Amino acid sequence: MSTMVALERRRLACLAVAISFAFAWPAAAEIALAPGDSAPALGGVTLPVKSRFDADWSASALTLANFWASWCEPCRREMPLLDNLYRKHAERGFLVIGACESGESDQAVEFLGQVPVSYPIIRADALVDPLWGGIGIKPTSFLIDRQGRIVRKYVGANPEQTDGLAADVEALLDGRPLPSQVLPKGSVLDPELEKQLKKVTETR
Repeated sequence: MSTMVALERRRLACLAVAISFAFAWPAAAEIALAPGDSAPALGGVTLPVKSRFDADWSASALTLANFWASWCEPCRREMPLLDNLYRKHAERGFLVIGACESGESDQAVEFLGQVPVSYPIIRADALVDPLWGGIGIKPTSFLIDRQGRIVRKYVGANPEQTDGLAADVEALLDGRPLPSQVLPKGSVLDPELEKQLKKVTETR
């Protein structure tokens, strides 16, 4: 076999691998993250002051990555509670990062004028959503330990879940075992969340 033929076969083989990866990527992006998984990268531009922000899980004892949207009524109710939780435990190494979609800059700034919080808010990079499995319902939050491991996932923000989140944060910071996770009883309790769930189901 000539050297030219060998090189051409190698080039075609590499091209085939690249093509197969490209087709596999959208499917991989739909894999939902769960407790025990490693948290993907989370970066973007801070709002309203636009500076670069990239999460460093090892820099905090515990981090809550909260994915929200300006049009989301449950987010509007949840964010002041998250802010209180952050203020209460920040000195113990607890951090909240609020991440909105890449196309929501102006709406998010307007929202924050009405619902200000003290923890960092970022307009997430475009690749963040697929890296995190596609965040179809807002709010969705992930509790992440110092090793970058997802400890708990929260979809929605009814009062029982928010209370459960606060209990989880306190237990982990105290070095205690996590309590049983609080999940919605029966159907989704929040009508707004039901609308989101129906919309996501119809588009898939």
